Amino acid sequence: DSKKKDLIKNLGQIYDRIQREHSISPGDFPDIKKMQEVLQHQDFSKFHSLKPHLLDVVDNMLAKDIARLMEMIPQEEMTLVSEPVVKELKGGAFAGVIDDHVSPFGYMKGEGIDAGFGEHDWICNRDKPRTDAIFNALGPVDGRISGATAKQELIKSKLPNSVLSKIWKLSDVDGDGFLDSDEFALALHLINVKLEGNELPNVLPEHLVPPAKRC
Repeated sequence: DSKKKDLIKNLGQIYDRIQREHSISPGDFPDIKKMQEVLQHQDFSKFHSLKPHLLDVVDNMLAKDIARLMEMIPQEEMTLVSEPVVKELKGGAFAGVIDDHVSPFGYMKGEGIDAGFGEHDWICNRDKPRTDAIFNALGPVDGRISGATAKQELIKSKLPNSVLSKIWKLSDVDGDGFLDSDEFALALHLINVKLEGNELPNVLPEHLVPPAKRC
């Protein structure tokens, strides 16, 4: 019973160790206080031991299956929630303000995923010195880093793995399973977009594609 109390009391340290050992994003862990309350009423002797192969199954699901599922969701459904808000703003004092045909800038074109739209310079270049420094510190080989290497940096955002998996898919523009310095800069930009409360697209907008990879 004393061992159980110690484990519950030090749950935060256990979370930290699991995060480091298995590269799990903090955002994937349940609220620590709620978990401590739940554990108070559990019989620890009935808990199963950790099975490493199950972690591999979950990693594979997050890296591949979740990304495929996101591709299957029509863009129309992804924007269904935001459309009524836009419709309510149309007319009255807002007439002609948010219509893309009236304003060359477009509704909310300077925010979230649309930031940088219509600009001559690629928006990720604004923070390129910083992102390049991080990229180089990760020890790229032939100008690229692997997914495992990139993960070390991306999980610092504390975003759930399902979100980071989508960011990886959007950032790996050429689909080679690696990130070059431009794709890495894009990944960090998309993380900031999400951390600011904005949604991520299913398809990377043309203005966010690294200039060297545009058709």
